[in-house]
Amino acid sequence: MHITRTRLLLMAFSVEGTALLAALALGRWLQIDLHVLPVDPTAEVVIAMLATVPPIGLFIGTTTHRGRDLPIFGSLRKTLLGDIRNIFINAEFADLVVISTAAACAEEALFRGVIQTELGLVAASLVFGLAHCVTPAYFVAATIMGFYIGLVYSLVDSLFVVIVVHGLYDLFALVYLRYYAADDTC
Repeated sequence: MHITRTRLLLMAFSVEGTALLAALALGRWLQIDLHVLPVDPTAEVVIAMLATVPPIGLFIGTTTHRGRDLPIFGSLRKTLLGDIRNIFINAEFADLVVISTAAACAEEALFRGVIQTELGLVAASLVFGLAHCVTPAYFVAATIMGFYIGLVYSLVDSLFVVIVVHGLYDLFALVYLRYYAADDTC
């Protein structure tokens, strides 16, 4: 199923806009400071870039031919190279940048800034996985990614860092799926 560029952008802005509004409303109601600006921009950008390497490595391992032979990666690989790739097949590069940025800002404000702050790392990771539940394998992968990003947030206490990690990962994955991956899910 291919989605038109206009429909993709409308869907992305609807979902991410709702997530951002929920984060802002819940943050205000729960009196959570959703401070995003970095304290030390250079250090936080370097930390974010380094923290992006492991999930990108896992993504590459999942989407290569080697991932096809591993049972746990096989189903996820099929979802990524088939379903997810098809959603973004008509997107332009600028669309992918905007979608990645919007998703990172809105989702990290909600999942790390509000949910993890109030309910803890495990709960935020599970809710993150449920929000990305396309298939059971994708739920597991998203939950693990949510746990990883939440762990980074726990270690550095910076929404800026996790927004950059999430945004860079999403941008890398979407650019790869849109421009470089073939639908060879067989």
